[in-house]
Amino acid sequence: MVGLPVVVGLIATAGLLAACGATTTPTPRPADANPIVTGITEAGLRARLDALATISTAADGFRAVGSRGYDAAAGLVETELRASGWQVSVDAFTSQTFVDLGGSKVDVAGTTFGAGDVAPLIFAPAGDVTGPLVVIDWDPTAREPTGRGCSAADYTDLPPHAIVLVRPGPCIRRDAIIAAQSAGAAAFVAGYPSADSGNVVRPTLLEPTGIRIPAIAATRPAAEALAAAATSGARVRLVADARVGSAPTRSIIAELPGSEPDTVVMLGAHLDTVIDGPGINDNGSGVAALLEIARALRDSHPRATIRLAFWADEETGLHGSSKYVSGLTTKDRDALLVYLNADMLASPNGFAGVYEEAPATGGAETVSDLIAAAVGRAGGVATRIPAGASDHLRFDQAGIPVGGVFSGANEILTAEQAIASGATAGSPADACYHQACDDGSKVNLRLARILATALADVAVSLSNDPTLPPGS
Repeated sequence: MVGLPVVVGLIATAGLLAACGATTTPTPRPADANPIVTGITEAGLRARLDALATISTAADGFRAVGSRGYDAAAGLVETELRASGWQVSVDAFTSQTFVDLGGSKVDVAGTTFGAGDVAPLIFAPAGDVTGPLVVIDWDPTAREPTGRGCSAADYTDLPPHAIVLVRPGPCIRRDAIIAAQSAGAAAFVAGYPSADSGNVVRPTLLEPTGIRIPAIAATRPAAEALAAAATSGARVRLVADARVGSAPTRSIIAELPGSEPDTVVMLGAHLDTVIDGPGINDNGSGVAALLEIARALRDSHPRATIRLAFWADEETGLHGSSKYVSGLTTKDRDALLVYLNADMLASPNGFAGVYEEAPATGGAETVSDLIAAAVGRAGGVATRIPAGASDHLRFDQAGIPVGGVFSGANEILTAEQAIASGATAGSPADACYHQACDDGSKVNLRLARILATALADVAVSLSNDPTLPPGS
C-alpha cells in the first residue's frame, strides 16, 4: 500500500447505516450459497505467499517496478492465471523508477547516521547540504500525524542553507516538502517519532516533478540528535544519495468471460512492493487472494464478466491503475459494475477492514454493506474504515462504484478494533509495514482467508446477479 496517511475507525456491523438514520441488516444467506468460495484456503494462500517470497529473495529483496523481482512475479501471475483458464493480457507502460544508492547520511555533532537510520525519500533528488538545523514542531513522543509543516507559513524566517526537521502532519510529505522549499529550506528531514533505529520508514513523493531539495527520512534516534543540534546551534551535513530513472513495466489483466459481456465485476491488487522489503503482506497477500479466487473460479460460467487486475507501480503513486482508468472509454466505464480492491489482507495484528462508503439512500445496501456481510459469513467481524488511497481511488474518481478490504498497516489499533478482531490494542496492525521484515513469517493467514473469501463471495454474487442495489 502506498504510504499515505491512514485513519481507521470502528462502526458496529450489527446495524448498517441507512440514509434516514434507521438501521438495516443485510438479508442472511446460507454460507454455502456460493460454494466456489469454499475453495479459498489458508494452504493455498500460504503457497502463493511463499512463491512470492522466493522470488523477492532471489532477486533484489523486493518486487519494485523496474526490478528483476517484479518481472519474475508478473511472469508467475501470468502463468498461474493461464493455468486456471483465464484470458490474460498486459497493460504496458513506462514508469519512473527510484534507486537508493546507499550513501545517504547525516553528520551531526561528530556522529554519522547512515543506512538503518536515514534513507532518501522516494523521488527526492540527490544532494549534499551543510547548514543550520531548524526544528518544526518536533515531538519524540508523538504517535499521531498532527505536526506542523504543511504550509509555507510554518517555515518563517529560515536562515540560509537551513535543513528543516518535520514530523508527520495532516498532509502528505510531498506537500510539506514543497511548502518548505518555497519558504527557502535547502534540505528536508522527515522525522518519525515511532521509528526505532534499523526501522526507517520512507514515503513516496509520488513523482519527482516539483521537488527541488534533497529529502530524507530519519528514525527517532537520528531525529533526536538533529533536534539537539538545533538547540546547540551546531551545523549539520545532509547527504541524499539516490537516482531517479525509468523502466518499462506492465500490469496484468485477466478475464473470465460472462454470458453478459457488457457487465464487468472487477477486482484488483497491486503486484509491486517498496524497495525496502519483500512485501509479502503488502501486497503479496492481495495478489495471493486474487490468484486463489482465480483458481476457485476455474471452469465457472458467470453472467457478468469477472476481471482481475494485478497492478504495476502502486507504491510510488498508483501509476498502473491510473494509466488503466485513464484509457477506459465511456463504454468501458459504463460496463464496470464495481471495482473491488485487495491491499494488505494478512497483517499479523490486523483487523477485517472494509472500505466505507457514504450511507446509501432509502436504506439500500451499499457495496461496503455487501462486503461487511460477506466478512461475517466468512467468520470475521467487519471494521469499517475510510477508503484511503490505494488503486481503487482512480476508479472512484471516474465514477465507478468501489469497495475493498484491508487488514491494517502501521497504525496503532484502538481498543474497539482489537475487540472486533481479537488483536492487541496499542500495537500496530503490521509492525513490518514497508520494511525488510515483511517477509511472510508472521502473516495472519486466517484473516487473509476471511477477507479473500468475502471478496470472492461478493464478486460471485454480483457476477451471477449483475446489479447493485439502488444508492450504491
